[in-house]
Amino acid sequence: MKELVDKINKQELSYPEEERPQYHINCAETLLMAANEEYKLGLDERFIKAVCPFGGGIQTEKTCGALLGAVASLGVMYTEERPSTNEEMKEITKKFVEEFEKEFGFSDCANIKAHHRSETEGCNPVKLRAAEVFERVVNNKTT
Repeated sequence: MKELVDKINKQELSYPEEERPQYHINCAETLLMAANEEYKLGLDERFIKAVCPFGGGIQTEKTCGALLGAVASLGVMYTEERPSTNEEMKEITKKFVEEFEKEFGFSDCANIKAHHRSETEGCNPVKLRAAEVFERVVNNKTT
């Protein structure tokens, strides 16, 4: 999944700097798009649009968009049909949030940007590391 995130990041950087805002794919979108491709989730563009507001910490620098996009992916991957208590989904979501916070020291966008954002690449390094955490948690869960 990290390779897919890297591909999405590089795609945006391939545009001239003045055009990049028009082609920006935020943290939440990137994580969901990569998980969709990696895990064959079958999500269409409407699902990606649904998480667009999560970027930039829900546009308010609150909860990190990469965290939210990854959690949305876990929801698609692990939520069971009803009736269900969704214990597996709850367990893996809690584990992911815990591991994400260990990786970054925070779960809010403002602090993550202050400590982990790159001057030249923006939040691209955050997206890559979030994908690594996601893979680690999912792979440990499924093995």
